[in-house]
Amino acid sequence: MSENQANLPNNNNNNVGPNRIRNATMNQNQNPLINVRDRLFHALFFKMAVTYARLFPPSFRRVFEFFVLLKALFVLFILAYIHMAFSRSPIDCLEEVREGWPRDGILRVQIMRNSSQQGVPLTQLSLAALQEEEDPEEELSVFNSSLQVSFSLIGPQATLLGDWNNAGPWPQEEYIVEYSLEYGFLRLSQSTRQKLNIPVMVVTLDPMKDECFGDRFSRFLLDEFLGYDDILMSSVKALAENEENKGFLRNVVSGEHYRFVSMWMARTSYLAAFVIMVIFTLSVSMLLRYSHHQIFVFIVDLLQMLEMNMTIAFPAAPLLTVILALVGMEAIMSEFFNDTTTAFYIILIVWLADQYDAICCHTNTSKRHWLRFFYLYHFAFYAYHYRFNGQYSSLALVTSWLFIQHSMIYFFHHYELPAILQQIRIQEMLLQNQNHQTHQEQNQNEEQIQSALQDNLNNNHHSTPPRPEPLPQDHSPPIAESSQTDSSPPPSVEL
Repeated sequence: MSENQANLPNNNNNNVGPNRIRNATMNQNQNPLINVRDRLFHALFFKMAVTYARLFPPSFRRVFEFFVLLKALFVLFILAYIHMAFSRSPIDCLEEVREGWPRDGILRVQIMRNSSQQGVPLTQLSLAALQEEEDPEEELSVFNSSLQVSFSLIGPQATLLGDWNNAGPWPQEEYIVEYSLEYGFLRLSQSTRQKLNIPVMVVTLDPMKDECFGDRFSRFLLDEFLGYDDILMSSVKALAENEENKGFLRNVVSGEHYRFVSMWMARTSYLAAFVIMVIFTLSVSMLLRYSHHQIFVFIVDLLQMLEMNMTIAFPAAPLLTVILALVGMEAIMSEFFNDTTTAFYIILIVWLADQYDAICCHTNTSKRHWLRFFYLYHFAFYAYHYRFNGQYSSLALVTSWLFIQHSMIYFFHHYELPAILQQIRIQEMLLQNQNHQTHQEQNQNEEQIQSALQDNLNNNHHSTPPRPEPLPQDHSPPIAESSQTDSSPPPSVEL
C-alpha cells in the first residue's frame, strides 16, 4: 500500500511533466522577446545592484534611507500644517465684499506685496497714467487696514483696465484671478467688456498685512514654496458658496478656467476615490506595459535590420494605438484632477512603480508586500484630493511620491540587495569548492601518474635477467695438454 502511494506522485509527475514542458515551450515560442527582455533587465539590475553595493557601504545606505524618510515626514508635516491652518478654517480674505461685489459683473482679486497706495494697478499701469484720463470714472472705494477694494463701472474712459489683459504674458510671480457668475464674461475681450459696460470690482490683497494669510511661518511657506493660487481660489470659493449659481473662475496669469460645483464630500467619498484610483492605475499600467513591449520589439527589429540587411515592417498601427490611448487617458485624468500637470506626474509615478515591480522585485517578500505599500500611499493622495476637492493636491502628490520612494529604497536595501549578495557569496563558495575539488583531482591524478611510473620502473627492474660476469684474464704460461691427461694411455698408431 505504501509503495503504491509512494509511486503515485512519480506517475503524476511523469504524466504532467511533458505537458508542462510542452506548454512552456509553446509560451516561449509565442513570446520569445518577452523572455529576452526579462533576462536583459534582470542582468542589468543585478549588475547595478552589485556595483551599488561595492561603491556604498551599509552605513551610507542606512543614512540615505533615513534621509529620504525624514524628507517625506517633513513634507507630510508641512501638508498637515497647511491643511490645519487654511483648509479646516474658512478663509475670510473677501469677507468685506461678500455683499457688495457685482453679481452682474466680474470680481478681480490680485496679490500685491507691500501695497501702499490705493488704485495703483499692476506692473503694466501707473498712477500717472490714470490721472491723464479726462473723464473720471465712477468709483466706489472701501478701505480697511489690510484690504483694498475698488468697484469700477467700466466705460469708454477706462481703457487702461484693458491693458491688464492685453499687455502680454504675465510674470509667474503675479497672482490674479477673475470670478463671475456668467462664464461668458470671463471669455470676453476688454473692448467688448467696455462696450457692454460690464462692472468690474478690483480687490487687492497684501500678504504682509492681511491676517487671512496666517502667521509668519504660514506666510513664509506660501511665499517660498506653495504660492497664493490656492488662497485666492479658497477666498473666491467662500463667496461662491453663498450663491445659487456657483459661478466660474479664471486665472489671468495662466489662462486656466475653473467651474465651482456642489460636490458631496462625505466620508463615503473615500470609496469612490479608491475605485477611481484602481481604474486609473491599472489602465495606465496596462497601456504603459504594452507600449514598452512595442518599443522593445521595434528596437530588436531595427537591430536585426542593421545586422542582417533585411527589411522590416514599421509597427505603425500598434504605436499609434498606444499613443492615442495614452493621450486619451491623460485627458480623462486631467478632467478628474483639473490639472494636466498632476495627471502627467501620476502617469509617471505609475510607470516608475510598474518598472520597479517588474525589474527589481524578485524575492517573495517584495512581491507580496511592496505593492500594498504602493497602493496605500497612492490611495492616500487620491483620498485627500477627492475629499478636499483638489486643494493643495500638488503638495499631497509630492508627499505620496516621497513615501513611495522610501518604500522602494527600503525593500531594495532590506530584501533585494541581501538576496543578491547572498547569491554572489553562494556562487563564490561553489566556485571555490569547484576549484578546490579540481585541484584535489589534479593532485590525485599526478600522484596516480607518479605511482604508476614508479611501479613500471620497479617491474622493469625485476623482469630484466642478470648479465654474465666476464672471466678474469690469466697471464700464466700455457700448459701442455699431455700434462693434463697423464693418466690416459697414449694413442695407438696403426701401420
